[in-house]
Amino acid sequence: MSTPLWDWEEIVDHLHSDVLITDASGVILYTNKVIEHFYGMKREEILGRTVMELERERVFYPSVVRKILATKKSQTLIQETKLGHKFLVTGKIIYDDRQQIKFVVTYAHDVTELVNLREYVTQMEHEIQKIRKEMLEMSINKKKREGIIATSPKIIKILDSAEKVSKFNTTILLTGESGVGKNVIAKYIHHQSKRTGALVEINCGSIPDALLESELFGYAPGAFTGANPKGSTGLVEAAQDGTLFLDEIGELPLNLQVKLLTLIQEKKFFRVGENKPRSVDFRLIAATNVELEGKVAAGEFRQDLYFRLSVIPLHIPPLRERQEDLLSMILDFMMRYNHLYNKQAELHQEALNCLLNYSWPGNVRELENMIERLILITDDPVIRKEHLPKHILLEGVSEFGGDKAKTLPELLDEYEANLMKKAYEKCRNTIEMAKYLGISQPTVVRKLKKYKSTF
Repeated sequence: MSTPLWDWEEIVDHLHSDVLITDASGVILYTNKVIEHFYGMKREEILGRTVMELERERVFYPSVVRKILATKKSQTLIQETKLGHKFLVTGKIIYDDRQQIKFVVTYAHDVTELVNLREYVTQMEHEIQKIRKEMLEMSINKKKREGIIATSPKIIKILDSAEKVSKFNTTILLTGESGVGKNVIAKYIHHQSKRTGALVEINCGSIPDALLESELFGYAPGAFTGANPKGSTGLVEAAQDGTLFLDEIGELPLNLQVKLLTLIQEKKFFRVGENKPRSVDFRLIAATNVELEGKVAAGEFRQDLYFRLSVIPLHIPPLRERQEDLLSMILDFMMRYNHLYNKQAELHQEALNCLLNYSWPGNVRELENMIERLILITDDPVIRKEHLPKHILLEGVSEFGGDKAKTLPELLDEYEANLMKKAYEKCRNTIEMAKYLGISQPTVVRKLKKYKSTF
């Protein structure tokens, strides 16, 4: 048997949803009883008033009816009441025979808990991103040795070897392409050594041959026209008890190669214009970006000097062979130059992928200069793909080394997993791991569950 028409109000009163009917002017003609609980007002206080009045009084806000009357379209939105409830409100239009608005019917569902949960989840997502960022920064810092990013096995092996030989006074030859950081490795070796003097650096290719000898060995008073009448101390003497770093050793003239060989073997030298030898105690590190064997074969470099220099040869791999370090370097340079120039620049995912896919022929020097340039010249807070130079875009669209470019979340997970693996191998239990990583012990347990299968 069908339900009598007059029972509809009793039925609607038993619904858990707020039901409200207005006319075409927004005057409230009907509402069910549940509205009293939701809005903290008696039904009699609401009937006959307009939704605009109640909206102004913040009984509920915003008014879906007002939006429907303004747009002539059905609407769905989140509405908040002065009691703190949040509703998902949907409003529908009932037309008369002339297709004019006759009534607007709205029904609302209490979604306070859902909205609060969504806000909580959003807040947790922000916290997780913050923790990820802190973990990544901590990971970068733990991978640094004297400011050197060391993640790839190749560079870790180089640093391990450098640390071992730093305790001895033997000569070291650093080889590698321009910009790989040979001077940084030289500084690392010096700082790890027991030598108390300074690190003295000279680029053999940047000083004219005629001046190089006096720069290296110094000169006596009146040794040549225009010389300081008191004479001058050379860089070799300045390296007393320290380290002499000769960069671009392959550019050293043949006549000075003989004197350098004597200096290495006897730790003695002559100032320009003097006949009395001087003694000096230093550690020699040489570096070159050319193949010295080829220069020896061509008669441009003394073989005996080459052998004396390369007692401990250390080859610094180019950046394209140590991509594991690339992301850490990019983020490290971003943090460094953001701080230096008081900026808050960020890298868009597409721009980051292009930087990761580029081969960096200029190596670390090119990468650092590029990050500094992007931070300085990009006005937008986010550095996007279109801000990158064309040569990086052209190469960066292809996959690095044939592998599919990884997204930032994938790279972050990979670095986090590597950091967890190192902590797991180094520490005896999760408490020690928490102390080592700078996070809580429960966090360590959760992350071990996530990453341990990858160890």
